[in-house]
Amino acid sequence: MNNQFSVIIKRYLIAAIIAIFGIIMIVIGLQSEQDLLFMFAAVNLLIGGILALLFSAGILNRNLVLAIGVVCIGATIFVGYKSVQAVDETIKHEEAFTKSELLYQYSLTQIRDIQRAYRMKNGVYAPNFETLIDFFENDKIQKIESLGSVPSRKLTIKERDALYTDKRALDKNMTEREAALLVELGNPQNAVDLASFKRDTVMIPFKEEYLSSRSRQIVRENLGLGEFDINELKYIPMTDPKEEWTIETRDNVVYLADTIATIRVYGKAAISRFEKGTRKTVGFGNLTTNSDKGTWE
Repeated sequence: MNNQFSVIIKRYLIAAIIAIFGIIMIVIGLQSEQDLLFMFAAVNLLIGGILALLFSAGILNRNLVLAIGVVCIGATIFVGYKSVQAVDETIKHEEAFTKSELLYQYSLTQIRDIQRAYRMKNGVYAPNFETLIDFFENDKIQKIESLGSVPSRKLTIKERDALYTDKRALDKNMTEREAALLVELGNPQNAVDLASFKRDTVMIPFKEEYLSSRSRQIVRENLGLGEFDINELKYIPMTDPKEEWTIETRDNVVYLADTIATIRVYGKAAISRFEKGTRKTVGFGNLTTNSDKGTWE
């Protein structure tokens, strides 16, 4: 009797352990939401244990067991390959999404900068890219040429009389406006500390001012972008075929007892957050308020 029990244990124990381990892995996989490769391996363990039990019981012959085993191994290899491929595609998608985010934020920020300059010059926003590009290429903006610093002293009596008709007290230091006016009047006191002071408003090409910004150049370098091309700014980065940003403007919106110009620039991000997900709408501005905040801010 003991010999028979010992033979049964030897014949079925390992196969039973394999099958039980397969069941445990399946339960763990379902509870912890494991990936397809894990679940496939668990099912294979269970199948392998069951086949071993059937073979030990003499129900299945060796050749049939080997054939089923080969099929299971082949299926496991295929699923493993597809899983590795899926992981690689996910990594590439994440990289593309991150790059897309950086590029659309950069693109919208530059559009906003140019639109702000346009509004400062014209009082309203450019209604389309043709107008915005023409402004960038051909228009001029005011710039203050600044040389020297405001003297840290009070006005002299002679300087006060040159600027004002009253006999106001000389109890405060000279302001920047007073220094600029004194220079325009020919520096009546011939003060040495005003000799190099200068505040002039000059008109310069906007394109020159924009492209000379070192901070903008550094941003482009960090993003791996080449020379700035205003004509490329209207396209949403990484879209294929190319899609354009949409510009919507209003010139006379009533807001807080005032009338303001408003803008909204928007479009669909080229890459969705998740694979096969929906591309979100990104942009900046609000057509009912004076906010030009971006969706990423």
